[in-house]
Amino acid sequence: MKKAITHITLALSLLLGLSACGSSKSAVAGRPAPTGQPATTVTGTSTLKETRLSTIAASFGNWNTMKAGGSVSLSGGQSLSSSMQVRMIRGKSIYISVRPLGMIEVAKMIITGDTLIVVDKLHKRYLCENVKLLTAGVPATVSTLQDIFLGRAFVLGKGTLNSGLASEVTLTHVDGSYMVQPKEQYQGFTYDFKFDQDNKIVSLEVTPATAAASTYAVDYSDVRATAAGRIAGRIDVATRVNKTDFKLKLEYGGITWNEAVKIDTQLPENYKRIAGASLLNMLGQQ
Repeated sequence: MKKAITHITLALSLLLGLSACGSSKSAVAGRPAPTGQPATTVTGTSTLKETRLSTIAASFGNWNTMKAGGSVSLSGGQSLSSSMQVRMIRGKSIYISVRPLGMIEVAKMIITGDTLIVVDKLHKRYLCENVKLLTAGVPATVSTLQDIFLGRAFVLGKGTLNSGLASEVTLTHVDGSYMVQPKEQYQGFTYDFKFDQDNKIVSLEVTPATAAASTYAVDYSDVRATAAGRIAGRIDVATRVNKTDFKLKLEYGGITWNEAVKIDTQLPENYKRIAGASLLNMLGQQ
C-alpha cells in the first residue's frame, strides 16, 4: 500500500509530460482526422468559425487562486484510491496533497516556477528537479500545467486559449465534435483538444511522431460552470510507462476561488533525495 500511494504522486507528476513529448519546434500540418465521418474545417463562413472559437475561449474565466478537495486513483502496476487536496496560485504554483481517508498527508507534489518537488513521506524521500526533467525543454509553463489540470485549451508558449489566439488555431468538425488544434506544432508530437456540440471540452490528445513513444490521452467530463468559468470536474489520464499501462483519475469537489492560498515549498529535512532519473523507474516498479 505504501508503494501504491507513492505511485499516485509520481503518476501525478507525469501530467507534466502531457505537453512534452518532443523538444524541437516546427510548423507541421494538422493531424489527420480519424476514420469515419470525413473531417471538415469550419469554413462555411469565417463568422461561424470565429463565433464558436470565441464561445469556447470565453468559457475560460479569470481566476487568481483555487482550492479543492477530491479524490485521485491509479490503476496499472499498483492500484489505489485516495483523497486529495489541491491548491493553485495562477501562473505560479500547483500543490497536490495525497491524504488517504482525508487524514494525514502521506505524499505531495509541488510545481513552483520551473521546479518540480515530489515528497514521499512514507519512505522519507523526495525529488527536487527542474521541470525540464519531464518537459524535455518544451515551454510547458505552470500556467499550461494548470490548464491541463482544469480542462482548458491552450497554445504552448502562448497561454490559455482566448479570443486573441483564435488565429493561432484551426477548428475542424470531426464525427460530431469539434477539434481545436494549434497551427504551430512540435516536431516530436502533435496535440489537439476536442469539444462537444455545447462547446464543452472532451479531451486533450498528445500523439507522438514515432510509434515507440508514449501516447498521452486526457479525457474530461463533469464539465461545470464555476465562478472562474468552466472547468472539468473529472480528469482521466491514460499513458504507458516502462511497458505498463497506467490510468490516473482525478475528481474535484468543494472548489473555491480567489481565497488566500499558501503553498509551502520548503524541502524536507532528514529525507533522502532521489535523482530525477529515478522517477519513471519508481513508477514502473511492481
